[in-house]
Amino acid sequence: MASIQKRPDGQWRARYRDGGNREHARHFARKADAQGWLDEVTTSVVSGRYVNPKAARRTLRDFGEQWLADQTFDPATRQAVALRWRLHIAPHLGDKALVEIQPSTVRAWLSGLDSLAASYRRVIFANLSGILSAAVDDGCIAHNPCAARSVRSPKADQRKVEPWPTERVHAVIEALPDRYKATAAVAAACGLRQGEVFGLRVCDVDFLKRVVRVDQQVKMLANNRPYFDLPKLGKTRVVPLPDFAGLALAEHLRHFPAVDGLIFTSRERQPMNRNYINAHVWKPALRLAGVEPTRHNGMHALRHYFASVLIDAGESAKVVAEYLGHADPGFTLRVYAHLFPASEDRARRVVDAALAAPADWLRTKPDSAQV
Repeated sequence: MASIQKRPDGQWRARYRDGGNREHARHFARKADAQGWLDEVTTSVVSGRYVNPKAARRTLRDFGEQWLADQTFDPATRQAVALRWRLHIAPHLGDKALVEIQPSTVRAWLSGLDSLAASYRRVIFANLSGILSAAVDDGCIAHNPCAARSVRSPKADQRKVEPWPTERVHAVIEALPDRYKATAAVAAACGLRQGEVFGLRVCDVDFLKRVVRVDQQVKMLANNRPYFDLPKLGKTRVVPLPDFAGLALAEHLRHFPAVDGLIFTSRERQPMNRNYINAHVWKPALRLAGVEPTRHNGMHALRHYFASVLIDAGESAKVVAEYLGHADPGFTLRVYAHLFPASEDRARRVVDAALAAPADWLRTKPDSAQV
């Protein structure tokens, strides 16, 4: 409902009620200006670009805190997002009104994050974009400035995955303390993430059918308290259990019995703490094996090794994605594209294999009279 009324002071009062039945009004010296304002509001409503003037004046800090409280994150993700918000978004943009955050604002803010790793900047940028997308949905702003063409998301790390050779895998497993050898064996032979290895239960391993059900993982809160959650993206799966991993698990359970069904536990019979394992178990083993203890040589390197073995054996991206628990085979291709045989080479091999048998005429000397 909208209307224009002339006030005793000669001003024209234009008013309307929004979808929440809240009244908005402005005063103009001329009736034509008042009507023009109402026409603009009507057009924005019809086109889906309506912005609540009062909501647009909310600060990003106020809206962002509410957005964070409304999310259904798991505990670890909530802590991580809250930390990025508190360190990198709120201090720089929090006091600005939502309507004041323009593409130029976002570009300037991004330039201040240059000292951070590209992958980390991408995640921070995605968090800000998610908040501002919610502000668009709530009618606080018309457009998400992070989606503007002039704003470029930080580029992903272009470093190609370089799978470990088999000899290195064996060397690192040998260098690990006996209690932890089987964790690496399962990661390399089954392609599980570190948290998924730590979350394995006896009931998840079917030694007769030779498969492993990946139904949970161990995650860590900021206070180093572990908890159990679904695998990444909530994607449970079943993967083959090679003899190498099956024997390693059986040997492990013989020496280190499961605790409450959990196969891998600490010396204190508690779920594995990845922070402790990475610093005090994994890195020392890398050094013993002559491997540089960088983040690229974390336990995740065994997962890359698993993928490379499947690809080398001719498995499709779809199968590799299924075993790795990727939501989209396209993601698998992007990560491991350089490991797949070039399409031209594959096409040549396939066509040659199909046409090789009836190719005797190529080896027969042509009749000179017919040439």
